[in-house]
Amino acid sequence: MNAVCRACNTAFVIHPDEEAFVDKMQFTYGSTVIHPVLSPYCPDCRSQIRTSHRNERFLYKTRSACSGKDIVALYAETPLENAPSKVFAQEEWKSDIWDPLSFGRDFDFSRPFFEQFAELQRDVPRMALISLGNENSGYTTGTGYCKNCYLINSSENCEDCYYGKLMQKSMRSMDCHYLYDSQYCYECFSVYNCYYCQFVSFSQNCESCLFSSNLKGCKNCCLCTNLNHKEYHFMNEPLSKEEYNKRLAEFMGDYERTEAMKKLYGDVMRTMIRKYANIVNSDDSTGDYIENSKNCHDCYDVTDSQDCRHVYVGVNVKDNYHCSNMYIKPELCYETLGTIEVYNTAYCLFVFHCQNFLYSEYSFSSKDCFGCSGMTHKQYCIMNKQYTKDEYETLVPKIVEHMKKTSEWGLYFPPQLSPFGYNESVASEYFPLSKEDAIAKGFRWRDPDDREHRSQTAQLPNKIVEADETLTQEIFSCSDCNRNYRIIPQELTFYKDFVIALPRRCPDCRYTQRMKLRNPRKLWERSCSNCNKPVHTTYSPDGPETVYCERCYLEAVY
Repeated sequence: MNAVCRACNTAFVIHPDEEAFVDKMQFTYGSTVIHPVLSPYCPDCRSQIRTSHRNERFLYKTRSACSGKDIVALYAETPLENAPSKVFAQEEWKSDIWDPLSFGRDFDFSRPFFEQFAELQRDVPRMALISLGNENSGYTTGTGYCKNCYLINSSENCEDCYYGKLMQKSMRSMDCHYLYDSQYCYECFSVYNCYYCQFVSFSQNCESCLFSSNLKGCKNCCLCTNLNHKEYHFMNEPLSKEEYNKRLAEFMGDYERTEAMKKLYGDVMRTMIRKYANIVNSDDSTGDYIENSKNCHDCYDVTDSQDCRHVYVGVNVKDNYHCSNMYIKPELCYETLGTIEVYNTAYCLFVFHCQNFLYSEYSFSSKDCFGCSGMTHKQYCIMNKQYTKDEYETLVPKIVEHMKKTSEWGLYFPPQLSPFGYNESVASEYFPLSKEDAIAKGFRWRDPDDREHRSQTAQLPNKIVEADETLTQEIFSCSDCNRNYRIIPQELTFYKDFVIALPRRCPDCRYTQRMKLRNPRKLWERSCSNCNKPVHTTYSPDGPETVYCERCYLEAVY
């Protein structure tokens, strides 16, 4: 079915499988069965609105509204309009010193649902950070079972990792994105089972490689692409061990020479052959970064999943449509963001181990709730008010009918309900907007703090061997954005141990540079540059890249 997006006026297609999915997904209230409805927004606008509610990496020092103690939180001390009025430390939020039902209220049928929900959002205490089972990792969010980590997000089972995103079972690594089962890595992007690698992307099972991409099983390779089980190669040419090490010694630990190598690396990547998509061991699937999955279409960063469409970041996902950051067996989910092991949820935000949830957020181990916030071990609640089963099943259908009349039913939480500025949210990474454009589209904006732009107090040495511990007491200014940053002691030790030049960019600008290695989450029809076979790829047809289909790529590389 063809449609036109209500937000951006772009034509888009609603596929038959999505129509079948919303018919399959149902919420039962006595004799009444309610289905989600197809959205009037295109997939990009839906994703943009959804992810505007997620802040992964901007942390602030503030005070707990419960105890008054200093805490680190996702919410700035100077709040935006829809920020929660109370932020608790994690242990306080999870304790029994407050009751979410104390914020319960009757639904007012004379007012829109979202207006009432916004008031509930502001009143219910919010957890400062989202983490589970961490040790000495207070400056992280979206993390679980991590130890001695700093400013990483969306990561689990990591130790001694700093400044990264989506790092899994990795140790002593820094400035990495999508790092899996790896150790001693720096500025790596989308690598698996790698050891002691720097500036390496889209590679697996590699050791001691630098400034390279698309390597498999390689060791001691520099400025190389599309190599398989090679050793001591420089710019894809074999060298003796002695000559190879001599080349590396010329730039290791030297900032100016490292920058020259990064520029040369960029030139190499622009001419490399690229596979149409990073899809491995998957059937009938389209998108990018899909592994061990089947029947996943227009999906990105999903593993061990099936029967999905427009899922962005998912692990072990089944029957999810238009969802983001879904982990560990979420099933039958629609228009939802941020879950662990949920079933039958729609239009929800950060719900964990929950079932039969609609239009709710920040809830744990609960079921059968509508329009709730902060629920833990609760059932049959509406707007945080407790009801009997019969009362609940009678009232919810009436609220849904009311939402249909106000044209709210079937829409995700609007951007005005997000407590974050657009430039603080994940949406800004995939859909960059200027402040003016963001505000015009109904998003909020976080203006920079002037205190973050002071003059730097020292100069960084060109060579890492010239750096000493006093640098950890200094303030530096980013070469890109002029924002202040520091070198923490663990970071300086890392640079010294692995002979890495000190960075001139702040962690945020380094983060932004890494994200540029990713293609947009958008598919185009394009022909293989070798055999002209049509492919669905994230490389634009008017782009300069040489893109091969699966067969031609394998023949060229292997």
